[in-house]
Amino acid sequence: MATSINAREELALAPIGRFHITFAILVGFIMFFDGFDLFNAAYVIPLVRKSWQPSPAMIGVMLSSGIVGLSIGSVVQGLLSDRFGRRRVMLLALWLLTAASGALATVAHTPLAFALLRLVLGTALGMVTPLALTCINEWAPRKHANTYATWVFQFGFSAGGIFAGVAGILLTPRFGWQSLYYIGILSAVVAAVATIWLPESIQYLLIRRRFDEARQLLSRLRPERSELYRDAVLATAVKATRVGSIADLVGPLYRRNTIVHWITGFLSLFCIHGLTGWLPSLVVNRGEGVTSAFAYGTLVMIASVAGGISMGWLADKLQSRIRVMVVGYIATAASMGAVAFSLWQAPALVAVAVASTGFFMFGSQAVLNNYQAMCYRTEVRGTGIGIAIGLNRVGGILGPFIVGLVVSINPDPSYTFGVFCAAAALSALVIALGRTEITATRSSDIASADSSAPSVSTMPGSAQPNGSK
Repeated sequence: MATSINAREELALAPIGRFHITFAILVGFIMFFDGFDLFNAAYVIPLVRKSWQPSPAMIGVMLSSGIVGLSIGSVVQGLLSDRFGRRRVMLLALWLLTAASGALATVAHTPLAFALLRLVLGTALGMVTPLALTCINEWAPRKHANTYATWVFQFGFSAGGIFAGVAGILLTPRFGWQSLYYIGILSAVVAAVATIWLPESIQYLLIRRRFDEARQLLSRLRPERSELYRDAVLATAVKATRVGSIADLVGPLYRRNTIVHWITGFLSLFCIHGLTGWLPSLVVNRGEGVTSAFAYGTLVMIASVAGGISMGWLADKLQSRIRVMVVGYIATAASMGAVAFSLWQAPALVAVAVASTGFFMFGSQAVLNNYQAMCYRTEVRGTGIGIAIGLNRVGGILGPFIVGLVVSINPDPSYTFGVFCAAAALSALVIALGRTEITATRSSDIASADSSAPSVSTMPGSAQPNGSK
């Protein structure tokens, strides 16, 4: 009689091995180009404006086109990945990213062409981020889920953002803004490797009854158990009847988590994009040079890596994403207040306050990313996180705009940082009041995240093991 295997538990209990390391390196490079292409616009737009002298209205279109694409891509990938698989949609996004970079480097000769191609690039980027979060969390071992996910996502993404700044400063004066997009074409190498190696989600394969492929992937993940997997019966839930259902996200099962994700993510990205967009101007207004402004921006990105990794580790240690996020957003509010106070003090105090803000602000966002990804079952996970990130980015879009309104009314930085403090504190309140903790030890949570769900063989009426093929 064939052995019955719960694939979810095999994923959750797998020790970190060669497969996890290889997967982490590949997704880390994917996120590197995601961060690079997202942040290089800050160095491209000023040069494009100088070369083409577009109208103020067209400048607005050029600036917003990429952000609009991010929201489109986030929603589209969810609807596609839950139906056609994570792997196919990720490959589509990576090749689209490469093509858009190539076109921007070679054929974008007018403001309109630039805006249209930035829209395409933004759409590809909008697809990559939620897909990467979904894939990472579906493969992360339960014991180290937050640490593993934040290492892979945050390190690659932040490294790409830092490199965009370095390349912008060193290359654009000599080779022009197109040089940044020529670098972006190198994402073709990552896309090619992903085409060969990137695995499909095992949970997705099980829903689609592709059991042989699931066994092969389990053998790659845990080769020491390959003999067991060869003839095993893989227990899985009944095939979903509504894959990628938007209505399910606001239904009884997911409504509370969905609302928490939408509000908290909105406020969190409001703070992140509002601060990173306005911090250089605030520093320059303080009397420091542009180089110092860039230095503070780099400091924020470096602190974001430390914050993401540290707070991910703490969430695993405490077995609670909720407590870590609540404390993180409260600390973010306090750090924002410290920045406002220190702007007129010694530069060392400013640096400490800015680093603290980057640490807690991005660290809380990193844990929130994992929380969002793991609050939905496989059949709606791509849609759930895609729509959440798409709506969260509205907060990112409004952040710089609302801060601009506040500055125009009163240029005193205390008012600007007062808005940030309120948004961060409200994030902590929403998380605390809407708490639905998801841990490795609580199988009764509604969003079992597939890796922490009860074994399907113990769920009456839901288990439907397949026969060996």
